[in-house]
Amino acid sequence: MSRRLHFVGTLPQFSTADEAMAWQLRELHGEIRRVTGGETGDRLNWFVPLAKDLMRLPHIRTSRTGGWTDYDDVDRLVLKRGHTLRVADIPLRLADWAEDELASLEALGTPATPQLPLQIGIPGYLDIALFLFGPVGMFRHAATFRSALAQQIQRIAHFAGDRVVFQIETPAALVAVASAPTPVRAALADLMARCVLRQVTLAPHGSRFGLHLCLGDMGHKAKIRLRTAQPVVALANALTRHWPAMRHPLEYLHLPLCGGSEPPTTAARFYTPLRRLSPGPAGTIVAGIAHEDQQPDHQRAVRDRVEEALGREVDIATACGLGRRTPVQARRAVASMRRLLT
Repeated sequence: MSRRLHFVGTLPQFSTADEAMAWQLRELHGEIRRVTGGETGDRLNWFVPLAKDLMRLPHIRTSRTGGWTDYDDVDRLVLKRGHTLRVADIPLRLADWAEDELASLEALGTPATPQLPLQIGIPGYLDIALFLFGPVGMFRHAATFRSALAQQIQRIAHFAGDRVVFQIETPAALVAVASAPTPVRAALADLMARCVLRQVTLAPHGSRFGLHLCLGDMGHKAKIRLRTAQPVVALANALTRHWPAMRHPLEYLHLPLCGGSEPPTTAARFYTPLRRLSPGPAGTIVAGIAHEDQQPDHQRAVRDRVEEALGREVDIATACGLGRRTPVQARRAVASMRRLLT
């Protein structure tokens, strides 16, 4: 069996990273290529804790308060007149969490290694700036968030080296490409890829990466519904075409082929564009197709259509992390993933 499982990040069925990692090491031996801490607790909500921390800064005003239940129910921040958002203002804790999780793996008796590394989720800088400060704020503050994330990546790389894989997570790029009219889609995919990869080029030489393309999952709903896999292929090809392969290994490319509470379609024509995917330096293609609400025979039909179009076996994942599912739903999703291995 060459297929493996890939967990995008969040595992709501566990209370702590220790529990999540112990489960992976105990129950999924031989079925995973890397370990995730599960982004448990407040981290299940992606970068929402960061938003709440920024809201407390004296030079930031909250123009709208949200519960983050859907795409219209978010916090919106505004920098007060005469002030500048600095890297030092952004209270990221990715390096602290990585250090804790590496120590936990040591305590569990299975330290992270280059062969079984710890996976570190890196939210896209464009996504943070857009969600928190809106479209105008995205252009104004994107570079600051990019620099703040780069500092975290550099710090992790310093103490962890090749024992970690950084997963870049970017719904903004894919949603933009999927929303664009077909005639301009290729050009926009190229632009978005170059923007995303600015984060990668700031990482220390040799840092390992994976790409999680995303359609969003807020409220367990995708931001946009795909009619075909073509937008995913357009962005993926642009990313691999511009990938700085000589400096940074690209371990995997995760493709969301459904979204939110909707299972993937079994229609073969949806997956036909995957024939034009150019993986480039990507070591593994991860198909985001597993879904707890689809019958096993339909799930296998989807997997077979994906692999037939690609001409290769794929690793198995859900379309996004499990954090917007209940623990019961998350366990069912994992069961669906495991059935697709064989």
